[in-house]
Amino acid sequence: MNIDKKYLPSKKFLIALSIAVFIIVVAIIFNYWKPDTTKYTGDNLFTDINASSSLVNIDSDSDGLPDWKESLYGTDPQKSDTDSDGTSDFDEIALNRDPLKPNTAKSGQEPNDKIDPLVIEQNKKIIEDYRKLSETDRFSQDLISNIFASQPISGSMDQATMDLIIAQALSEIPQKNYAGITKVTDLNLLKTDSTNLNKNMTEYSSNFYMEMKNLLPILGDDVNIINSYISNDTNAKSDMIKLTNKYQMAVNNLIKMPVPVAIGSSFDVNYHLRVINDIEIIIAVDKNIVSSAENNLGVFYDLSVYNNITKDLISTLTTIGSVLGKAK
Repeated sequence: MNIDKKYLPSKKFLIALSIAVFIIVVAIIFNYWKPDTTKYTGDNLFTDINASSSLVNIDSDSDGLPDWKESLYGTDPQKSDTDSDGTSDFDEIALNRDPLKPNTAKSGQEPNDKIDPLVIEQNKKIIEDYRKLSETDRFSQDLISNIFASQPISGSMDQATMDLIIAQALSEIPQKNYAGITKVTDLNLLKTDSTNLNKNMTEYSSNFYMEMKNLLPILGDDVNIINSYISNDTNAKSDMIKLTNKYQMAVNNLIKMPVPVAIGSSFDVNYHLRVINDIEIIIAVDKNIVSSAENNLGVFYDLSVYNNITKDLISTLTTIGSVLGKAK
């Protein structure tokens, strides 16, 4: 199958869309690009573009050709010899023969289902061009190609399979370990007992909500700044510095804030610490993205970290809100 390069998303396009929700983005692209899987055009085009998940290495008809490649060539994954001419799909492709066109030549004669040499040369040129791409562009094309190639012949790919493909692809990118640097011992812990529990929790609740009132309006501003950075906006780096300084101010205030500690209290100090650590990770990710070279493949991984940590932060804030509400 020949995939026209004009249908492959550019690096900037894919990264920018990834910011919102990486997996949803791929699903959206999938809805708009429907490659023609009914025509085979030769010479193992995707031999070196391996599928990213073990799930897509399933070979239902045991012909040596995984189901995801069967999808590329338009062959039947449930039938080892799609054109029923006596030669398996795998062997026909290896011999530069069309697995969808029956060989009607008599025994001993040259098969008449050979692929046009011009088509083979065209595909070789595509492979050569692919190898010249930057790591980021290859990642973009591999990921999209693998998702489309793994699409079942009938029906749609389930979200779990798509998640696995993307997670596996991201795991193969050079990664930086992100972690919050604040510890429980760094917090301003306030010893609390039954005599002052209500008073301390009320004060903590007021202080915490006031800090969140300043934090929540800026949470997510990173998205616009990162998009501007990808678009080569010269002000993006300075804008990110200003934003991360605001995040850091929130972290400093949360560390200084008195946090009640009482046996039997429904409030867990680790909730407070988790908010701090999540913000610290967001700061680190934001700084790393805008300091990365344009073709830094790690940006894809950074965006997935940003997405996951932001979700965790919102979940933790929701939990704290629920606990403090009950404590009133």
